[in-house]
Amino acid sequence: MRHIYKPFLLSVCFLITVSIFAQEPIKGRVIDSIANTGLQGANIRLLTIKDSLVDQRSTSDSGKFQLKQVPAGQYRLQVNYLGYHTAVIRIDLSAASDPGQFTIRLLPEYRTLDEVAVIAASPVAVLKGDTTEFDAAAFSTEPYADADALVMQIPGVEIDEEGNVKAQGEDVQRIIVDGKEFFSTDPRIALKTLPADIIDKIQLIDEQSEQAQFSGFDDGQRRKVINIVTRPDRRKGYFGRVATGYGAANRYNAGGNLNSFDGNRRITVFAVSNNVNQSDFSMAGIAGGEEQGRNNRGQRSRGNSVGNRGLSNTHSVSTNFNDEWLDERLAINANYAFNSTGNETNSLTNREYLIGANANQFNTQLQESGSVNYSHRANVRMQFDIDSNQRIDFRPNFSFQQHNRNTFSNNHTTLGNDDPVNASVRNNDNENSNFNFNGSLDYRLRLGKRGRTVSLSANGSANSNNGLALTHSLNEFFEDQLVNRVDTVSNRSYTDGYGNGITGRLAYTEPLWQHSRVQANYSVRNTASYSNRETFDFLAETGQLGELNRRLSNEFRNDYTYQSGGLSFQVAKRDSFRVEVGMDFQDARIRNNRTFPDAVKTGSHFTSYLPNATLSYNFSRDKKIDINYRAATNAPSINQLQDVINNQNPLNIRTGNTDLKQEYGHRFGLRYNSVQRESGRNFSASVNADFTNNRIVNSTFIAAADTLIAPDILLGAGGQFTRPENISGYYSVRGDATYGAPIKPLKVNINLRTAVYHNHDIGLTNQKETFSNSYGISQRVGVNSRFGPHLVVGLSYAGNYSVVRNNTNGELSYNAYNQIIRNDLAYTFWKGIRVASSLYYNYNQGLADGYNQQFILWNASIGKKLMQRQEAEIALSAFDLLNRNTNVSRSISERYIQDSQNNALQRYFLLSFTYNLRNFGGRGAGSGAGGPRDGGRRFGN
Repeated sequence: MRHIYKPFLLSVCFLITVSIFAQEPIKGRVIDSIANTGLQGANIRLLTIKDSLVDQRSTSDSGKFQLKQVPAGQYRLQVNYLGYHTAVIRIDLSAASDPGQFTIRLLPEYRTLDEVAVIAASPVAVLKGDTTEFDAAAFSTEPYADADALVMQIPGVEIDEEGNVKAQGEDVQRIIVDGKEFFSTDPRIALKTLPADIIDKIQLIDEQSEQAQFSGFDDGQRRKVINIVTRPDRRKGYFGRVATGYGAANRYNAGGNLNSFDGNRRITVFAVSNNVNQSDFSMAGIAGGEEQGRNNRGQRSRGNSVGNRGLSNTHSVSTNFNDEWLDERLAINANYAFNSTGNETNSLTNREYLIGANANQFNTQLQESGSVNYSHRANVRMQFDIDSNQRIDFRPNFSFQQHNRNTFSNNHTTLGNDDPVNASVRNNDNENSNFNFNGSLDYRLRLGKRGRTVSLSANGSANSNNGLALTHSLNEFFEDQLVNRVDTVSNRSYTDGYGNGITGRLAYTEPLWQHSRVQANYSVRNTASYSNRETFDFLAETGQLGELNRRLSNEFRNDYTYQSGGLSFQVAKRDSFRVEVGMDFQDARIRNNRTFPDAVKTGSHFTSYLPNATLSYNFSRDKKIDINYRAATNAPSINQLQDVINNQNPLNIRTGNTDLKQEYGHRFGLRYNSVQRESGRNFSASVNADFTNNRIVNSTFIAAADTLIAPDILLGAGGQFTRPENISGYYSVRGDATYGAPIKPLKVNINLRTAVYHNHDIGLTNQKETFSNSYGISQRVGVNSRFGPHLVVGLSYAGNYSVVRNNTNGELSYNAYNQIIRNDLAYTFWKGIRVASSLYYNYNQGLADGYNQQFILWNASIGKKLMQRQEAEIALSAFDLLNRNTNVSRSISERYIQDSQNNALQRYFLLSFTYNLRNFGGRGAGSGAGGPRDGGRRFGN
């Protein structure tokens, strides 16, 4: 490894040397010649004397700009800004001179029209490369509504009961504000912190990695991002909300947020405390306030945003900080979050195991559990632009979590004729703590020639975990309907482990011809993981701990190392097309070292060719198609490799497999986007397919009779022994299509989404390959009103139909259907009286007996707006007014079909008070300073 890192360090030294002798970039500021204030968004163009474009930028909030380093020579600096006269400055640069700072004063351009007013309406939807942008004014929300009330109306966007966001069928992994990080520890917080009335644009972005954005070469790292663009007149001031509510049975919900925006400096604090299952920083339900009638989250409107599993209390505090220094060359984002959650869950689960030629088994389990979880998370990001050609990016992250859980379960297994197989009563206590630290350091450099770049990145991580587990169980095994054997398990296990890793990557891009470039890259990675598990049995005679159980104890270390390198070739024409093909070669090694109970060393060596290809084509400025393909590998984790026997559940014993290979997968993707700017109609369609060889799956052995799986380890009849194995043949295909359009005569927006999928899942049961084919289609229709801020109506339908076929029993066919219909209404009238209603109808069919349920949930509230600008409200809210809340779910695999029902929070009432704070640019709160959004066009802002 020492020989690998030596050239790595020499490269760093070379790049730093280059930066020391780099010429100073061209800097300056554009200001209004009369008001003497900076002009944001002015277009700066640096041209040669022959009018060839050298560089082009836009000015920042304060009117500042910085252009890249250019060779000595004569140039023209051209400045354009709407409503101002164009300025042109001649610049003569010599190799030894410092160009200094330019102050460019623009003169307003006055034009007089006799009694004519022209208002140019912004397009409702715009396609900009990988970004689909929507004008927020095309959607209607109540006064003081949170951002999620607006975002959930964007075509193709869905927000589930836990606050997770999907856009165009993909999970949204980041929500940023004005292009900057905002609560990166939990992006959902952004939607509950920002008010809808400060939003100007919503952008759905298929974001590439920053390395790909810098180099122009796709590295396969993509994620769906929502960028919230704020209104320019709302970027200076402070705003927030505080609310508290209390009801019968000591139900309460309290929280608040405060934001201070001053240009680039932005500080946000958020806190919430409740015992009504609100864990996603939602304040809906505190007062039945602005969100209550607009909330399209199915289960959250029932007072349950933790997936409707049990009863929970939550205490959380989060804070975010953004600022820039050194002429905006140094940007820092930092955020911290603390969360404490307690949960009590009662569940009933029916699971049918599909065992091929053998009779299927039916398992019923009653379980009670209680848990307490504490977590701390902190993220920091520092970006420093040395000059216009060099950037350093440093990102340290930290997290600590402690989780305690107690579970009591009673379950029994039968055959199809109700003959008993086994029964168990079990109690488990688990205490776990985990610490994780990781960080990345990136250095990127543009060299003299356009398209010639060098980038260097290093990533490091360290983690540790500790656990304590207590198991007490009584297990009965039957033969001919009579108890054949009784077994008890009583032990205590200690687990401690740690891991660390480092990854480095060097990439170089070089232009070849006018529209083509090549990239060379080299990567190296080394990770080490350690895990030690010690299990002690309790002595039946004394109840004290005995000696170490060697069969259930294990000390294990895993090292994973790879080196890879490759070339990529690209042909691209700006705003037209981009074609890219590449190939990487990877050499990977896995080394396992078990030191207890017996010293055993194993290892494996893999060589892989990883091709990739990308095609992007713009049919026009509003129609685009992207096609991509990439191969990748995935190494097994230490938990999958460590071959220690875990009998915490004696009817489901688990172990690892030191002989696992790494997975090798192919992924194909196609996406088409189309928008109509004037009408706002937009359409998006995508198809994604995954194929995996050597997929790591669970191989399950289900014992027909008592079976010895290891010396002194007996698996009882009907019990399961699970071990990970590699198997090829897995694939999945999914298609999504979304369509959105306004219906102006009815003053509504319509939002449609259709999704279809096919999964071919594989596994091993009793050493026989099993697979299941599942098919599904889902349809969602949403209609949102644009009547105005005083009457807001939403109507939605979501239907899901799924079919499962299993090869182990061709006669078994499982069809399931679920539909959800909901209606939301909020109406404010006569001196601020506000009534809100949310009706939710859920219908299930195709589940096990007793699980096919249909029910109606009704939330309602009545309140009175207070104060001069109606920024406060007192309200009485009723959640689950009909007391019908319930929770059922189905999960399907290649081995079983499972139906579950959990306890849920039911009817409760809250009397609450809410106060909204708005103060922008020194003005007071209310509609004049960030008040209602009426869905009409804004002007004069």
